[in-house]
Amino acid sequence: MDSFLDTGVVIKYFEYDYMKEELGKRCYEYVKNIQDKILISFIVQEEAHRVILKRKEIYDYILNKIQDPSLEIEYKETIYMNKQEFIFAKDLYLKLKNENIKELKKNFDSEIDFLKASLDLFLKSKVSEIKIKKSELNNPLLAIIHNYINDFADCRVFTSAIQIQQNKELFFFVTADNHFDPNGYEFLKEETRLKEYKFPELKNLLYEK
Repeated sequence: MDSFLDTGVVIKYFEYDYMKEELGKRCYEYVKNIQDKILISFIVQEEAHRVILKRKEIYDYILNKIQDPSLEIEYKETIYMNKQEFIFAKDLYLKLKNENIKELKKNFDSEIDFLKASLDLFLKSKVSEIKIKKSELNNPLLAIIHNYINDFADCRVFTSAIQIQQNKELFFFVTADNHFDPNGYEFLKEETRLKEYKFPELKNLLYEK
């Protein structure tokens, strides 16, 4: 069966090369062993690029703060970070502030370059099909899903997956996100306003061993 990959799965698949954690391993092994087609939307592609840009913004903040400890900004002044991510950036700065800044910058740049190259290679060599641009999203469907899932980025990705599913054989919607827990997913499928839609089969690697 074909697999539509959520953004988090794509990123964790790359990261497993240097971040050997359990969930990353599940994502890496799942993607590596796919025999059928890998599907994504342009929404996933954009979100993956955004994740990398956000990572770079976090690292730039840390480097700038090490160079000038008096630097104070609010998360609303950042481009990609939300409040929680900005708190993470500040905590990471506290852990790294005594590191050699040249070595730190070298490591950060290496990671960002790796992620960019990995995404480009993934899109060229792994992905069989990319559909549904932001302008093509079904906004009424998106609004209904947003009633159940708070994270708007997740809502857009999932909406694009449902739209692609309508004209295809059943495929897996592969995620590693707690916004898509199995019970909640089944509940969402019973929403009366979504009865006309064909849902992909959920495969949430977060809940698999």
